[in-house]
Amino acid sequence: MSGPTASAHPTSEDELQAVIARLDRALAGGPAVAVAARAERAEVSPDLRDRWRKLCETSALLNTMRNDFETVLETVLDTAISLTRARRGLLFLKNEDGGLDVRLARDHRRGPVAAPHDVPRSIVDRVVERAEPVILPTITEREAGLGASVRNLGLLSAMCVPLSAGAAPPRREGEPEPTAERRRVTERARDELLGCIYLDSNAHTYSFREEDLYLFLILANHATTALLKERLYRQAITDPLTRLFSRGHFERTLAEQVRRFDAARAPFSLVMFDLDHFKEINDGRGHLAGDAVLREVADLLKNVVRQDDLCFRYGGDEIAILLPDTDAAGALTAAQKVLRATVEHRFSDGVRATASLGTASCPTHATTGHELVRRADQALYRAKTNGRARAEPWTPELGNVTPREDRLAGIITGNHARDYANVAVLVEVFDAIARAQDVHEVLTLATDKALEAAEAERGAIMLVDPQGALGTIVARGRHRTSLELKERFSRSVPERVLRTGEPVFVVTGDAPDPGNDSLRELGLRTVLCAPLVTDAGRIGVLYADARRGAQELHEQTLPFFAALARHIALAVENARLRARLAVAGS
Repeated sequence: MSGPTASAHPTSEDELQAVIARLDRALAGGPAVAVAARAERAEVSPDLRDRWRKLCETSALLNTMRNDFETVLETVLDTAISLTRARRGLLFLKNEDGGLDVRLARDHRRGPVAAPHDVPRSIVDRVVERAEPVILPTITEREAGLGASVRNLGLLSAMCVPLSAGAAPPRREGEPEPTAERRRVTERARDELLGCIYLDSNAHTYSFREEDLYLFLILANHATTALLKERLYRQAITDPLTRLFSRGHFERTLAEQVRRFDAARAPFSLVMFDLDHFKEINDGRGHLAGDAVLREVADLLKNVVRQDDLCFRYGGDEIAILLPDTDAAGALTAAQKVLRATVEHRFSDGVRATASLGTASCPTHATTGHELVRRADQALYRAKTNGRARAEPWTPELGNVTPREDRLAGIITGNHARDYANVAVLVEVFDAIARAQDVHEVLTLATDKALEAAEAERGAIMLVDPQGALGTIVARGRHRTSLELKERFSRSVPERVLRTGEPVFVVTGDAPDPGNDSLRELGLRTVLCAPLVTDAGRIGVLYADARRGAQELHEQTLPFFAALARHIALAVENARLRARLAVAGS
């Protein structure tokens, strides 16, 4: 390493030693730093004091930055250029193969560098090899071997420091070779090297001094700490195979998006992506080939989506794509773009792969994270059943389209308090069915219990009359209040349930939807409806709803709601049987 001569800078040796001692104390921290700085202020030039202040501000800023890797890099490089009066700077980071790539290149105007690869790599290679900083205060003919770029760029001065937790301090000329212990530390520093920062200057700007190097080194140490923290954080939230964000990070990010929606009403959407027949790839070509396909898909998605969109490995070959500030139409457009890119992509080793996608949006389709995932999954399921290799949006008629193998799903939830309440309601309804002679009394009790369990605003039981028309038999409001039978409820939803025999959960959106016009006219936001089915067929429906502005219903209540409807149907059938027996006995 070349050292500066006495004529290279006006700073005296005594002042330089004072600078180094002061910076050493700053690294140690503590209240003594402020006292020492005030006591020695008279000995320090205003320029150097200003640079120390800038260094302290940047160190504090790096300690406050969280999860913003690019901003950390820009802050470090811009400060390094400003502290040392460099003309330009380049920040190198180690890649997965162990080599160094230019990650960021900036000039003294805080703008991008036009030719970031035009740099003396021999200087960088020396820093990487020794894990030690290099300073060339004045580049002479003796350094011509550094490369043609030194001469072509007219470089006067250059510095480069490693980004490594164990980097060695600079050695002065004439100092003895490092001890065995120091060599071991240096070897470990090379293994732990994150990258390096290179700065240069030309004849029209500035010649670096040793004090510049010490300021540069302190900044590099703080930058290394910030980069290590960022790397550890990224490892914690990243799936190791695909390098997409992890499932756990998805849950946290989705919850944050919901909070953002609640606070600012900012819409967002979710796309669920699933490879078609992925098991056949694993079975036919092996799991290594399957892993390679997943990695290719992950890289493809990151290149296709917008910069602000986030991709997560949800599980297996299923990927969740979170789209901030995107409505339902934008989500479908994004999904179709991803679909086209997947279809057109030529996978390695001749593998052929397509994907199915489902989309759902907040607030058009759901206002909670759980419901949004559920609806996107339902849309994905429809894309699979409709032939695969397609993108489908969620629509209200999907309802509870995903088959349920567990008949207790939604009744036994894992939440002990809710499970107890659900079972207690069913037992109470069973008991009422067994004891009551008045079917209207049973239906009123069941409707009240359904409203209570669903936390609904209104509820009703509708039965089919002999002419096949659906009429309201019981109408109830919250807190066990009676409503007039002519109370207006949705007609389209009960008629659909009666026609299909499937329970549904419907949420109305803000966008026009001809199928939901009646719901909007009634001011409804969410509707639950389940069929009343007996051996004789579908005899009616159990219905509950909530208006806009009220507490919305939740889809996870639907299985319990459907179970309650089955027992209400039993009560109706028993009452009709008793009536027929009474007529026959008379």
